[in-house]
Formats: sequence, C-alpha cells, structure tokens
Amino acid sequence: MKNKVVFIMGIGRSGSTLVELTIGSHPDCFSLGEISKLPKLLQKKREDWFAPGSTFWQDNFTNSELEQLALGFSDHRLTPYIPLKLERSVRSLLGMDAILNPYTQLFAKTNAKVLTDSSKHIHWISNKLKAKEFRNGSVDAYLLYNVRDGRAVVNSYLRLERDSIEDISNRWVRLLHQFQGLYETFPDDKKMTVRYEQLVAEPETTMEGVCQWLNLDFRPDMVEYWKHPHHHIVGSRGTSALISKYQGQQLRNLEKHGTYYQDLEFKIKLDMRWKQELSSENLDVFNRISGGLNKPYEWD
Repeated sequence: MKNKVVFIMGIGRSGSTLVELTIGSHPDCFSLGEISKLPKLLQKKREDWFAPGSTFWQDNFTNSELEQLALGFSDHRLTPYIPLKLERSVRSLLGMDAILNPYTQLFAKTNAKVLTDSSKHIHWISNKLKAKEFRNGSVDAYLLYNVRDGRAVVNSYLRLERDSIEDISNRWVRLLHQFQGLYETFPDDKKMTVRYEQLVAEPETTMEGVCQWLNLDFRPDMVEYWKHPHHHIVGSRGTSALISKYQGQQLRNLEKHGTYYQDLEFKIKLDMRWKQELSSENLDVFNRISGGLNKPYEWD
C-alpha cells in the first residue's frame, strides 16, 4: 500500500482533533496534529506543544533534525538571499531536496502507512501539495472534510471571548465557501466528508467507513482513542483532556470550560453546549449572516 497523507480540512472548533486522534489510534496510522505550527513553536522554544505523555519528538529527532523538519514545512527561504523557488529547482536537480519533502521524512521516522495532518487551512494544504513527494506520486494525498453544526462552532469561539459574533459568523461563511471550493477539486476516491455529530453518535460505523476509504482494516478499539499512544502537535485541549485523564495527569488550561472535561466519562460525548450558552440575540445574528448555509449541518 502506498503511503498516504490525510489532510483534515475544516473550520476550527469542528472536531478535527477528535477525528484525527480516532484515525491515529489505528496501528498503521500516526496523527501529526497541527504540524503547521511546528516552526513557530520551535522558534518560541515552547515545551508544551506535544501530546500528553508523549516523548516521541524528543526521542526520535535531534534538535538539528527538528529544526530542519520545521524549516522544510515553513515555506520560508532555506538559504538567505536565494529565492525558495530557485532553490527548489536546484535541489531537485542535485537530488538534495529531502528537506522539501517533509512527510517522506516523517514516514521514515514513524513507520506509519498513513499520516494525518489536522492543520486544516486551505493555504497550508494547497502549498504542501506542490511538494515533489506528492507531484511524483510517491505519496498519495487524501482530503477529509470535517464539518459541524455552525451554531456549535460559533458558540465555541465565543467562549474564548476573542471576537464578536459578527466577526465569527462572517469568518464561518467565508471559510465554508473556500473549503467547499477546494473539496470540489479533489478526486472523488480521495476525498471524504466526516460530520462531527455523526462520528460521536455512531463512532464505530463512521470509522469503519473511514478505514474502508483508506484501505485499512477497521479496529473497533480505535474509538477509544484515549487508550492509545498519541504524539500530535497541539490541537484541541478538550479532546486531549481524556488522554491526560486516562493517564492520571492533571487537566490544564481548561478554565473557560468549567468542570465540563473533568466530569467527562471515558467515552466520546456529543457536545451540545451551544443550546444552553448561545443567546437568542447571538443566534439571530448568526442566522442572518449565514443565511441558509448552515441548514445541511444543523443537528438538533
């Protein structure tokens, strides 16, 4: 089976970490998380960017190797004063372009057949697909479109208290159009839509379909993702909280959620907090701005 990279695309707060960690619980898969953030995290010398209990990155990469991996992912110049496009061409001609094909390097380090990348954004996915590892067919690109009821999405962003309901709703509409546009360009056999609510309501059936799509044998224990080792970079703290809880670690940075995650049992739970938290005024604003775009995603 040819190695596959599954790009998980979708609006933030839509369950991409849950989708990714569930897939990553298959023994042939490895969840990278939001690998796009690796360059900035290393630059800031952050030490809290890996999954709960994981030492994979420290154990398998030297500092120099991690910096090279981050540089290959960054889309910045590798050599000062030399345009990246020119350096790509020269390195390709000389057979010295491994740094520009970072997923191939990660396959070698992880021994996985499938890597999942939940960086989500169109700009990231489009740029990565330009790498030779995808263009020459040595690695197959798959696109998983992760969707969720827009009312739950905007409520989750409002909980962070960073933007207004108008800004969040307009961004939701803009991104929805962009994601649908990219989705339509992908080959039918290499794209799939996974709905957050459907995954939670029918986890075994949903993941069985995902495994069939990726030509993997379905493993029923995948849905208990917290029992499996994970090494993803950042992602949803809430979804990762069950991993920390299962490992007996203290839950951190979840103050805005009250006791919601501390009280969770070890099972995938449908988060419908928007019904209690989203005010009628904010709901009216979202409905006005989104028009009928949310109709296909409503889950009551």
